[in-house]
Amino acid sequence: MSAALQLYEQDQSDILDFDALPATAWSRVRQQYAAEYLSHSARAVSFVGFNVNHPPLSDRRVRRALAMAVDRSILTQYVTGGGEQPAFGFVPPMPSYPGVVPEWAGWPTERRLEEARRLYQEAGYSPERPLEVEIRYNTSDNHRQMALAVAAMWKQNLGVRASIVNQEFKVFLDARTRKADTEAFRAGWIGDFQDPVNFLDILQSANGQNDTGYADPAYDALLERAAAEPESERRLALLAEAEALMLEQQPVMPIYFYVSRRLVKPWVRGWQDNLLDRHETRDF
Repeated sequence: MSAALQLYEQDQSDILDFDALPATAWSRVRQQYAAEYLSHSARAVSFVGFNVNHPPLSDRRVRRALAMAVDRSILTQYVTGGGEQPAFGFVPPMPSYPGVVPEWAGWPTERRLEEARRLYQEAGYSPERPLEVEIRYNTSDNHRQMALAVAAMWKQNLGVRASIVNQEFKVFLDARTRKADTEAFRAGWIGDFQDPVNFLDILQSANGQNDTGYADPAYDALLERAAAEPESERRLALLAEAEALMLEQQPVMPIYFYVSRRLVKPWVRGWQDNLLDRHETRDF
C-alpha cells in the first residue's frame, strides 16, 4: 500500500491524487472508493518525442510508421486505464479550437498498419533488416509499462527492435536537452493556461523545451502570424494550420490526453472540477 493511500484511508488527508499511486492500483482504488472518485479532462498530453536530427528518426517515414503502428485505445484501456482520451493531435480539446486529427487516425486498423508497413519498408527496413531504436523514460513503474507496451506494438506490427532505457529524472532531462545520444523519449506537457499556443510553442525551433530538435521555418512563421492576429477565430485557424503541418512531419507521437483523477472526502465542500485543474483552498 502506498503511503499516500494509507494516509487517505486513515482520514489524515482529505484528497488523494492518483498520480501518487502505481497504475496497477488505480482500478482497485477507483472501485473501492467509487463514491469519492472524481475524474475530469485536463489540459495535458502524453507523448513520445522523436529526435529528428538523429538517425534513424531523422527519416519522416520512420516517424510516421512508428506513430501509425501504435494502438492508443489499447494503451488507454489496458495500460493507463484511468479514462484517458487517445490522442492523435498534440493540443488537448479546448473551447473554440478546432483541433487537428490526422486523416489516418480514422482508418480501419488494418489499413493503418498496411500504410505503416509500407512506409517502414520504403525507409529501408524489413524482417531481415529491422529498425533498432531506443526509448528512454524517467524512473516510474507507470512510465516503464507504457514504454514496454509501445515497444511491443512496434515489434508486433512492424518488426522493430526497440530497447527501453530507464534514467533518473535529472539524467533523463539532461540527455533530452543534449539530444546527441537520444532517439525516442517519453514526454508530457501540462499547459499553464488554456490556449493551444501553450502547447504548440514548445515545438517552435528556438524554444528551450523543444527536445525533438524539430525546426521548420513555415511552422515558426505560422506561430508568429497567429501571435500578431487580433481576430480570435482567424488566430485559432492559424494555430490549427501550424499543428497540422507539425503532425505531418511527426516530431512527436501523441498517445493520450490526461484526465485528473482524485479521491475527495465527502466532507470537502466547494470542490469544482475545471480544465486548468486549479483548486484554491479558500473555496473549500
